[in-house]
Amino acid sequence: MRILLAEDNADIARIVSFYLKNMRIAEVVVCRDGGEAIAAMTQSPVHLAVLDASMPVADGLTVLRWMRSQPEHVNAPVIFLTANHAQTFADECMASGAQLVMTKPFNPGLLVRQIRSLLAPDAST
Repeated sequence: MRILLAEDNADIARIVSFYLKNMRIAEVVVCRDGGEAIAAMTQSPVHLAVLDASMPVADGLTVLRWMRSQPEHVNAPVIFLTANHAQTFADECMASGAQLVMTKPFNPGLLVRQIRSLLAPDAST
């Protein structure tokens, strides 16, 4: 199982990566921007993506829309991490196919619980 983390803030990427790796259920692929995220998913599909909303090269919405256009990623759950607290932005993320939008600062433990829930075998039914 692979989880992709696309986050341009090194501190946040380090914290989230630490929590994801401690889950011990998936390989964690860390990308610094949206372009790296798309390139990584082109090489190998992911089971879930955690995307920063605002990144260089391609923002989170661009990455999500690309994922939803690819048969191998069309159903992969996506969680957004964003500093944008506007409900209209969260609504746009959800309308584009995200399963969850978490605003920064966020609770890493809650993020892990949400990921476990989304990856649970019965989560897709």
